[in-house]
Amino acid sequence: MKLFLTAFLFCTFLFCTRLCAEKVEILRDEYGVPHIFAATDAGVAFGSGYAQAEDRLEELMRNFRKAEGTMAEAFGEEWFRHDVSQRRWGHRHIAATHYKELGPKIRSILEAYVAGIRLFIRQHPEQSPSWAVDIQPWHPVALGRYTISRWPEGEAASDLRRAGIEPDPVPYAGSNQMLIAPKRTAMGAPIAVIDPHLSWYGETRYYEMRLYGGALQQAGGGRLGLPFPTLGHSRYCSVAMTTGGPDTSDVFEEEIKDGSYRAGPNVWKPLRKREERIGVRGKDGRIEWRSVTIESTHHGPIWAHKDGKSYSFATPYLDQFRLLEQAYAMVTARNLTEMKTALAMRQYMAQNIMAATVDGDIFYLRNGRVPIRAKGCDPSKPMPGTGACEWLGIHPIQDLVQIANPDQGYMQNNNCSPWVMMRDSPLVPERYAERPYLYNDTRRPASQRAAMTRDQLDASPRVTIEQALDFAFSPEVYKAETWQSRIREAAPDHRFAQFLSGWNRRADADSGPALGFYLFKMALGEHKGAVEPPATLTDQAIREALEKAFSLMRYEFSHHATWGTLFRVGREGAGRTFPVSGGGVTEAAMATPRNITFKAQGREMVGVGGQTQTMVVILTKPPQSFQVLPLGQSDHKNSGHFDDQAEKLFSKSKAKPTFFLNRKELEKHLTSKRDLNF
Repeated sequence: MKLFLTAFLFCTFLFCTRLCAEKVEILRDEYGVPHIFAATDAGVAFGSGYAQAEDRLEELMRNFRKAEGTMAEAFGEEWFRHDVSQRRWGHRHIAATHYKELGPKIRSILEAYVAGIRLFIRQHPEQSPSWAVDIQPWHPVALGRYTISRWPEGEAASDLRRAGIEPDPVPYAGSNQMLIAPKRTAMGAPIAVIDPHLSWYGETRYYEMRLYGGALQQAGGGRLGLPFPTLGHSRYCSVAMTTGGPDTSDVFEEEIKDGSYRAGPNVWKPLRKREERIGVRGKDGRIEWRSVTIESTHHGPIWAHKDGKSYSFATPYLDQFRLLEQAYAMVTARNLTEMKTALAMRQYMAQNIMAATVDGDIFYLRNGRVPIRAKGCDPSKPMPGTGACEWLGIHPIQDLVQIANPDQGYMQNNNCSPWVMMRDSPLVPERYAERPYLYNDTRRPASQRAAMTRDQLDASPRVTIEQALDFAFSPEVYKAETWQSRIREAAPDHRFAQFLSGWNRRADADSGPALGFYLFKMALGEHKGAVEPPATLTDQAIREALEKAFSLMRYEFSHHATWGTLFRVGREGAGRTFPVSGGGVTEAAMATPRNITFKAQGREMVGVGGQTQTMVVILTKPPQSFQVLPLGQSDHKNSGHFDDQAEKLFSKSKAKPTFFLNRKELEKHLTSKRDLNF
């Protein structure tokens, strides 16, 4: 009887496991992008973890190690300073310690996501590197903290420089974003352009996916190691971000003596100390363990020393851990009110955030978790740490610079001051004179990218899908017409001058004059970076630059050479490159709205950063969207998706349809289907 009961229960367990398991489908289109279908949020997160591991397992593991601050343990001395910085932040400690305080919804998503990664590793143990981490549900929380940390660090680094201290460099991140209101679009629905500009290699390389399960109905991209896209759109809203925002972080000048610091005129407190052990792998493979002491005041960790003074890094993000809760609230928001409620959590770093809704709203927020500073204190440089400049709380979202549905009917923020986001912008710095750190900018002129996009939007009363895509990939060179006029004036009969005068001012891949203009600008020496011809530039200097450019075009290239002959895109390790339009060629003041960072490789300039995941969204009901990555979805060279988007789409200034909420159309483009049980 006991044997029968045991057998019965075992069979019942197997039957229930098969019957009760949630079905998760991973459908991949012709570019290898996963479209994941499940019944619940946790189900699609499970599929997301599996798909990410299938495409980029090693990079996924590296991202988690970077967040932990354990890179040196696997990859050696060159990562030691990086690891010290992450231990100073305490990403791993904060994430692991506070994980259980997160709400049950986000914990279920994170646990399912990690379970998906683990399933792939069990099925394919040969793909897991020897240095792989034992992934835990708190790892994405640590990665989220790591992701945003460069922005507060950048703000504090600027404060240190004003004190004559040069900190470790913090990589710059730029981006484009645009919103167009229904009254200015041909389809009567908002249009969003989402265009982050980051490195195409390492932790900033985006992962593209579509999720359909529970409240998660999404198309977009995000950092590898996070369970759902953070930039893109849902059934109801779009979200975009660009670098820029209020001043959220400070540096305090500390007086330290005998293990204590001055916290007030007559108040001394002991320094807070935390020991960290960091492993450093040697060339022989052995690991040397180093002990590092992290010292802090109540302001934050000590970051620098100079002339007997110590400088602490103060940021309101140091102890935060709810970024993914906010991200989930944003991507599941159903209208502008719910989006604002999510943004009020203030977990995201200083950013220009734009959101649009299928109800027709467009919204801008100069976002950040911003301390309330004491009057008379200047947070743009190190402040005294002895009590006079203590923070007085955190500004509520209502205090931040923002606007909804502007009369102009459009907005852009290509890393510019709010006052040049649109023609006659009402967001001027004088409105925030009492708290200038909220605006944290001036009436500075728009950059080439921002000015060109603003002019394009302002001149377009009925924007079509095709126009929006052209804005996203625009290779138009701002103020190039002023150079054409000056060239004609200086050398009206010069053959090469006439060649440049007929140019359409677009750095198209197949444009010979675009390459000629670049060579001309580079031949101008000290004037090569001028957006418009300076008054000091002589006719003789122009004629000499024309001659030099003509000679280079004729003998170094060929009379058939074009912009795309020199400026290319292609993935490292693929062994091939492709001509591309546009780029952030700032050295020649040819920074087009389409931003690509180039690096010399032999005789070519090959893209290594810039447009990281470009997306155009039409917020109809349901939304339609188009998206492209600059390289490819997979890290496997034989997958067919290593550099296919570079070849077939990105180099041709094209984006593919996302088939959002259109499974019937998606199934016409499938290359694989996988069923999982969760």
